[in-house]
Amino acid sequence: MKCCTKKVGMQTLIDVDGKTVYPSAYMTYCVEKENIDTFKKNGIKLFMFPVYAGDEGINMESGLRPLCDNFFKGYGVYDFTVVDSMLEMIAADGNEEIYIIPRVCVEPPKWWQELHPEEVARDFRGEPQRECFTSVKWREDMMEAVKALIDHIEASKWKNQVIGYHIAAGGTEEWAYHSRYCEQYYDYSEPNLKAYKNFLKAKYNTVESLSLAWHQKIVSWDVITFPKPIERRYAQEGFVRNPETEQHVLDYFDFHNESVAETIIYFCRQIKEYTGGDRLTGAFYGYVFSMPHNKKGLHAMRMLVSSPYIDFISTTNDGKGEGEAWCFSSAVHSVLLHDKMWICEGDIRTCMTTSLQEKLPHATPDNDYYDSAVWVGPATMELSCSALTKALARTLTAPCGIWWFDMFGGWFNDPAMIEVIKHMEGLLMQQKHNYLKTEIAVIIDEKGHKFSGIKDREMAAGMHELKSNLSHLGAPFHNYLMSDLVRDDFPVESYKLYIFVAATNPLDAEKEAICQKLKQNGRTLLWLHTGSCYDSKLSEFDLEQRMDDYTEKAEFEGRIYPVKDFPVWNFKDEKGYVLSRFTESKKPAVIWKKREDYNIVYSLHLAPPAELLRHIALLSGVHLFNLSGDCVFAGGEFVALHSVEAGYRRINLPESGFKATNALTGEAVIVNDMFIDLKLNQYDTVVIHIEKI
Repeated sequence: MKCCTKKVGMQTLIDVDGKTVYPSAYMTYCVEKENIDTFKKNGIKLFMFPVYAGDEGINMESGLRPLCDNFFKGYGVYDFTVVDSMLEMIAADGNEEIYIIPRVCVEPPKWWQELHPEEVARDFRGEPQRECFTSVKWREDMMEAVKALIDHIEASKWKNQVIGYHIAAGGTEEWAYHSRYCEQYYDYSEPNLKAYKNFLKAKYNTVESLSLAWHQKIVSWDVITFPKPIERRYAQEGFVRNPETEQHVLDYFDFHNESVAETIIYFCRQIKEYTGGDRLTGAFYGYVFSMPHNKKGLHAMRMLVSSPYIDFISTTNDGKGEGEAWCFSSAVHSVLLHDKMWICEGDIRTCMTTSLQEKLPHATPDNDYYDSAVWVGPATMELSCSALTKALARTLTAPCGIWWFDMFGGWFNDPAMIEVIKHMEGLLMQQKHNYLKTEIAVIIDEKGHKFSGIKDREMAAGMHELKSNLSHLGAPFHNYLMSDLVRDDFPVESYKLYIFVAATNPLDAEKEAICQKLKQNGRTLLWLHTGSCYDSKLSEFDLEQRMDDYTEKAEFEGRIYPVKDFPVWNFKDEKGYVLSRFTESKKPAVIWKKREDYNIVYSLHLAPPAELLRHIALLSGVHLFNLSGDCVFAGGEFVALHSVEAGYRRINLPESGFKATNALTGEAVIVNDMFIDLKLNQYDTVVIHIEKI
């Protein structure tokens, strides 16, 4: 059996021996035949389920116990009873046209950690934290266990239905470094220090070169140690690290992130080679748009999208609540640009959401961590269906894939919700014509996160506010990595407005790409917060540290922002069109500079309000599908709207000559020249399919 991904029009899909498999899947921690059968009867062909080498909970901070029994019992000792039971429930006879991708978590069992204490991760105090990602011993032993699993499956009646492996580890199986509490600093283990020294040797070659870069005398590789927690937590000068004085910390964060990506590639490469390249491989990774803090190790996505051993990448979604836009957490369009598949975890609460205590009580016998408000779904079936429709709309218009994450089981078991889910594959099949263009590109510099000395929670809150504001400006946007700009096939001409996030100090090749490719043809470049703060020639703005109140609010047309205090700088040169000012000092907060063939805008705050972003988009010639702050999703043949208020809500089409139908009901939708006006309840979601007349 040959399994691979393939590009079909705008989409990256799965190919199994010439058959196309659309990435609309079902995933649960609680595999039950009733739920499986419900999804199978309604057209779902792709299923995912968890498999554990280790015997501990999926994170360290909650007190969670194992969700199910593990298979790695000792060297050469494996028990696949649970695996077989789950496969039996999903594909009993092994002959159905059902496809399966197990999520294989390679966390080490407790017996392994006790046998090899020198190979586990350690925090600054020496406390063990499960696997050290750079431990050769851990990698090799876990890979032997994965090979045993593959052998078992290949010898079973399900061998032609298991089409790939989703490799997992770390906190909540998403490749974040483990920790028991927020301010824990890791990994200070000996295997990791050895790997760090090798990383520095590969980068600098000699201690003389290293000394020059670090601006300190390094007498030998042996004296190198990890940065202390104080260095990792704070910047020495304000809230941005200076390469002149803190290059040793910046190098460490590169290593810290790249080690995780390199580990994922190791496992995926081993699986590819062991299966003759005939199985799909992928992982969670790349939370560059939702986890800006450096400690998690999730900022080397560029390595995964460039790897020939990675077929798909995933993150969970963000923005789950009513009135929120169900944002992607990553640079999704980087994955698509590299012809890989993005399949998002549809982590969606519903009115039928059950607690972990109720469904898997053995996993949380002595605390209520998983019973808090974050685990409570919408109050009504209507709002639950709207939440599912938002997820459908976001993935459909990307376009990419989704697994419907029935976390603890039974969350979607109602005909109304199943009716939404069963449409996903059919709608993906319709996505052939690119009628509705996206004209905004959000460029995320994952390497820029390492420069931030802002508190983790402040930075995460600022990024969340930015995503929310972007999602309410009225036009769709695509997320890319900064490193994509140097590619010859980057679709430069597709976008009129480029928004730069975390772009503190781009690489020289990226700077050249910005100057040569983007600064022309009337395009607008919007720099946010610390964008290119070390190179005024690139951003065309000089900045200076604020020595007084550097968390001052700003104002745009009566809107005071940001919601929470956030550190900012001042402009040295205030020439240009002032779009926004600080509320107290009255100094400019956003300035627009018009050049002969392009525009440069700088926002000192990370999260300009949706109204200001909409204003900048209009001035840049971007088509707005909505002007009233609703959440809009558009791409290809589909446009969707999630209403923030009840009443008539308008969708503006980019041109006349379309007819429209409700994508889920098939009912005709009136198109008044270039307008679609819909009477909706608050928090309704509607998906419209358009066709040329």
